[in-house]
Amino acid sequence: MGYTLKKIIALYRTDAHSPFQRLGYQARVKQHRMMERISEKHGHLQLRGVKSKTLTAWYKDWSSGGRIAAGHALIARLRTLFRFGFIVLEDDDCLRLLEILRESRFRTQGPRLVQLTSDHVKAIRAEARAHFGWYSIALAQALQFELRLSQKDVIGEWVPIAEPDESDVIVHGKKWVRGLCWSHIDKNLVLRHTTGSAGKRMEADLRTAPMILDELGGQDEIIRLVNERVGPIVINDVTGLPWSTAEYRRKWRLVARKAGVPDMVKNRDSVQAATLVGGPDQARVLRHITLTDINRHLRSRRR
Repeated sequence: MGYTLKKIIALYRTDAHSPFQRLGYQARVKQHRMMERISEKHGHLQLRGVKSKTLTAWYKDWSSGGRIAAGHALIARLRTLFRFGFIVLEDDDCLRLLEILRESRFRTQGPRLVQLTSDHVKAIRAEARAHFGWYSIALAQALQFELRLSQKDVIGEWVPIAEPDESDVIVHGKKWVRGLCWSHIDKNLVLRHTTGSAGKRMEADLRTAPMILDELGGQDEIIRLVNERVGPIVINDVTGLPWSTAEYRRKWRLVARKAGVPDMVKNRDSVQAATLVGGPDQARVLRHITLTDINRHLRSRRR
C-alpha cells in the first residue's frame, strides 16, 4: 500500500540506520520541530499521491509572507526524508520524489552579503566589558572571530544527561558539552578542538591571535590559567556556569546593538562564508578540509 508521509517521518526519527541518530542534540530538536510541522498538516497523505505540483504548493505556503528561509528549510527536510526513504527503506516513491526535488527550482534569498568585521568585533568586545561587565562575551566573540568557530563550538551547549557525550559539568539534570575547555590549550599555546557535528579537528596557535591574547591578558597569563584552571573557558559572568544558547544569543544582541552593529549582522557571521583561507585579522588555524568543504567554498565564491 505504500508509506504515508507521517510514517516516513516516524521511521526517520526511530530507525537505527537513519542519519537522524547521528545528529547532535540541538540539531535533532530543531529537525523534530520541523518534521512535526510537516506531519501535522500533510502527514496523512500517501507518498504516491504527492506530485511535483503538490511540493510546489507546499513551498509557496511555507515561504509566504517573505518567509523564504523557512520554506527552504522545510524543503530541505523533505529532501532528507526522501533520501532516507530511498536509501534505507528502498522505497520507489521516495526515489521519485527525491528526483522531483532535485529538478525543482525554488526561489532563494541569495548569499548573505554581510559579515561581522574586525571593527564590529572590537566594538562588541569593548561594549561587553565597559558597559555591561560581560567579560565572557568579549572573550567568546574574540574566540569565535579569530578562530573561525561557531558559537556552539566556543560556548558549548547544555544537553540532557541521557545524551552520549561525556561531561564533567552537570547541573539540574543537564550536562555541558562541545565548548572550549582549558585542557584544549597546551604549554605552547596551541589550541586543539573537535568542531561541528561532523567532528572535525582543528588547531590554532593562540600566539597569532591578538584579540584572544588581549582578552586573556597575554601569553604568560594564558599559560598560568591553563596550569590553574579546568573546565569551560567561557563562563557566564553572573551564574558562574557555561552560557545557555538562548541567553547568550539574547545578551550578545544587546551588546551588538549598543556597539552599533546592524541587526542584519548576526552572531553566526563571525564565521564567514569563505574561511578556508582566513584573513589578516584572524589566527593561524590548521584544520582538516574535506571535499565537501572545498565544494561549498567554491560555490560561495561563484555567487
